[in-house]
Amino acid sequence: MKKIIALLFFCIALIFLLVACSEEKNESKFIAKASDFEDSGFTSRRGQLIVVIGDELMISANYDPQSKAKSSIDKILESQQVKSGNHFLKNFKNVNISTKDDKYYISADDGVSLEFQKIGERIIVDEEGMEYYTQEYSEE
Repeated sequence: MKKIIALLFFCIALIFLLVACSEEKNESKFIAKASDFEDSGFTSRRGQLIVVIGDELMISANYDPQSKAKSSIDKILESQQVKSGNHFLKNFKNVNISTKDDKYYISADDGVSLEFQKIGERIIVDEEGMEYYTQEYSEE
């Protein structure tokens, strides 16, 4: 009887230990840095490009409102009243990039406001779930 109680106590303690370990905060191992957007910038699978050049944010994209995969850049294209099928290329002045942990917060003139999360060494994702990739590795 004592062995059964001891075994039961051990099992309950083990369950509590496993539950406590699984509830640990799941922190990202990727740190966002403003410099990640310089030089080559990031490109989505749809060919949308976002890059910082000096104090300007350059966005280059083709607008397809029929696309099922939407992005934060599509919202900017809509606000700029880009027509379907047209190529959009614009430099927005006074870019500001702030970061916190794995998040990028980008703002520029004309009410441009974007948020990205770094999910890989060279991968970010926007608020709509669109992934963007860069050819450059972050400088440590």
